[in-house]
Amino acid sequence: MKKAWLIPILSATLLVPTTFSVDAATKPTVITKYANNKKDLKYPYVTKGPSTNVRKTINKQLTDFSRSFYQTYLNVESLQKEEADPDSCRDYPSMCNYTYSTSYKVTGNNSAYLTFTLSDYAYTGGAHGMGYKYGVNYSLKTGKEVPISSVLKSETKMKKVEKYIYNKLKNNEDYFVDRLSDVDVSKKTEYLMMKDGIKVIFQSYEIASYAVGQPEIFVPKNVFQ
Repeated sequence: MKKAWLIPILSATLLVPTTFSVDAATKPTVITKYANNKKDLKYPYVTKGPSTNVRKTINKQLTDFSRSFYQTYLNVESLQKEEADPDSCRDYPSMCNYTYSTSYKVTGNNSAYLTFTLSDYAYTGGAHGMGYKYGVNYSLKTGKEVPISSVLKSETKMKKVEKYIYNKLKNNEDYFVDRLSDVDVSKKTEYLMMKDGIKVIFQSYEIASYAVGQPEIFVPKNVFQ
């Protein structure tokens, strides 16, 4: 289960997706930055491409993410100091080595949006750590984040997406999808904007085992339009 302090502080701004042309001059250039100069806390930053105002809007939100990542890093450090037992750490040193890291990828293939997957991973003892995958989609026209509720604008559309994913996975033994209720899509669901639809992100253990990871299931736009 995701701990409360792993929840990002970045708020989503409602925006109705629109299609517009993006020429080569506005194609974003993305570099890697590090939250508080911590090499394990990577996050993206836009240096070229969209207009200055669009870049500022996007980078402000990405910087907010970096601040939340750094705060989580501090929380994990504090947790290790509180919970570390000298005897246990001597016998099982690896279980006392709490860590927290972040990474990102530029994803999506819709030229009207800049889409990232931002991932974090925390190990705080036990058999393995846990992570969370964020889908972050920015309009290159406004720089504002586009939440899934701007794509799936009604409960009916969300239910259509759930049914599509259920039908796609119900006979796949790699997934824990036996009933329609096993697939949950809501306003809090992470997603990636694609040219011909969206990819719905599921976190660890939501619909599959830990070994499967955090699946991204593509849903064509004709399912929900």
